[in-house]
Amino acid sequence: MNIEDYIVECREKRQGKSFAFLAERCAASDEAPYRITAAEAVAPEEACVLVLAGTGGKGVFLRGYNGMLKKTDNFIKNISETAAEKVRVCVAVCDFGKYHWDKKAREGMYYEAYWPEYLAELQSDVPEDCREETFNPAYVKDIFDAAVLPRIAQNGGRERLEVQQALYNIRRLNLVTHCHGGYVAMQLEKMMSRKMTELGYSAEEQKQLKSQFFVLNYNPDCPKHKSELRFIAIESAQDWHNRYNHCLKEWLLMERKDFGVCYQTKNWGRTLACSQIDKAGVEGNPAREMKEARLEEFFEGRKGGNERKEIGEHEFMGFEPVENMSKGALQLQKFANNILKNAVINSCRQKVFDFVPLPAIQNLAADSLRQKCEFARAVITGYRLEQQMMRSDRSKIDAFANWRRSMKTVTLD
Repeated sequence: MNIEDYIVECREKRQGKSFAFLAERCAASDEAPYRITAAEAVAPEEACVLVLAGTGGKGVFLRGYNGMLKKTDNFIKNISETAAEKVRVCVAVCDFGKYHWDKKAREGMYYEAYWPEYLAELQSDVPEDCREETFNPAYVKDIFDAAVLPRIAQNGGRERLEVQQALYNIRRLNLVTHCHGGYVAMQLEKMMSRKMTELGYSAEEQKQLKSQFFVLNYNPDCPKHKSELRFIAIESAQDWHNRYNHCLKEWLLMERKDFGVCYQTKNWGRTLACSQIDKAGVEGNPAREMKEARLEEFFEGRKGGNERKEIGEHEFMGFEPVENMSKGALQLQKFANNILKNAVINSCRQKVFDFVPLPAIQNLAADSLRQKCEFARAVITGYRLEQQMMRSDRSKIDAFANWRRSMKTVTLD
């Protein structure tokens, strides 16, 4: 069935509620002109890379989902070390339906992490008929049931697995997420915690399983430092998207610095960040010239496919370099690509009774002695920035953060 027809069918079944399904790349045909189709069920022991894109809102932005799927699929298929083993690459296609308010959902996760005493007040801002779908959306459960539940449970989710089998299954699953996808990953973590407790996994077993659940997130919009998963964030320090950043990120936004790449420890969400994606105005490059452009010229360029290939501070940074990227962004991209590649290689090396733990981040990010030195430099840079921030006036950082949160924005559905 054509994927667009399948989406229509899902909408009719859900009657306004959100939904999600897994899709994967396929050969072009009349049924799949965009080379994307609903995926067959992914077996719990299969090696899989699941993309949770930030694309969403009212309707399904199939082009966005397909774009991230294509980039990730091409990257995974070019890993020579895993060529002998099939690695499934899927994307979770989501429709938020009529009742899921995605911005309030993300805001609710921050309130739960930082200001739980005000969470009920925030939830009351959402109309009653939208509350359940906003804070416990059905589409996240669809993803959980399809991708995570079979890896920790059997007999339709009613019976736990031996911990060795569950570890093997979880380590064979890798998430690549962007923006709102980080929120989805943390929602999956909450569901996983509840289900493992219900199934009788001990606290130590749960901790062990979560530590082997790999998530590579580009510019996440979630309280990432709260996650117990192996959650690694890839960010631009100049990405203004997230209104609820921690104080180190707010200070980097407020005090623009040309530091190249830094590593922020688990306290800040296990993050690799570059000072700026766009090379204009950093690393000795001239600032970007502001030019007046006619709207007609902009849209004509997009129709013809001749627009400059550039990315902004919030956009997905994998997997190929583009012309406006700074040296820091290029190095960050190299680290990110290594992390994903080595996580997938680790997945393919697993055996049920010969478990190979996921390597530490420095071993995921660096393949050579030179890269290890570059990563060590990023760690030192991150430490120095943190110390500088600690000596700064915290009240000025808070004032800047409050000013950013108060800014009026206009969004288009």
